[in-house]
Amino acid sequence: MSTPVRLTPIDITNKRFRRALRGYRPGEVDEFLQEVVADYEAVVVENARLREQVAQMQQELDRYRAMEEAMKEALVLAQRTADELRASAHREAEVIRAQAEIQARQQMEQYRKAIEDLQTARLQIAIELRAALNGMLEFVNRHLSPLPPEPEPNSGNAEHPEPEMPHVERST
Repeated sequence: MSTPVRLTPIDITNKRFRRALRGYRPGEVDEFLQEVVADYEAVVVENARLREQVAQMQQELDRYRAMEEAMKEALVLAQRTADELRASAHREAEVIRAQAEIQARQQMEQYRKAIEDLQTARLQIAIELRAALNGMLEFVNRHLSPLPPEPEPNSGNAEHPEPEMPHVERST
């Protein structure tokens, strides 16, 4: 099936009709044909303008569809990135929490050991202090015991006088 041939304004202008008896007035027909040509030209121009506008709108629509697709892809990528960041942050938080627990346990162990060391040192100092005090008490008991009676002056041992004992004050 062939496509119908469309008339152009030139076809209408150049169309000639044969004359017949009792036909239409040629002037009126020519005048009417000129009006038809003008209107038809306007329709053809309008049709071309509308086709061009439709083509531009189709291009714009295609561009908007491409933008929409790009936005959808960007949104999906952004969502995926947000999910990955959230998961990464969660994993990092878990690692930090685990490290903090380990560090807390280590510090508690260090404090426990320090307390044990201090208790051992206190016990050692108490033992040494007790020993030193006992030694001093023994020294005091030995050296500050009541003095032996002094010999009488002129008792006949004038040749060998007794050594003097250092004087130690006793506190009462």
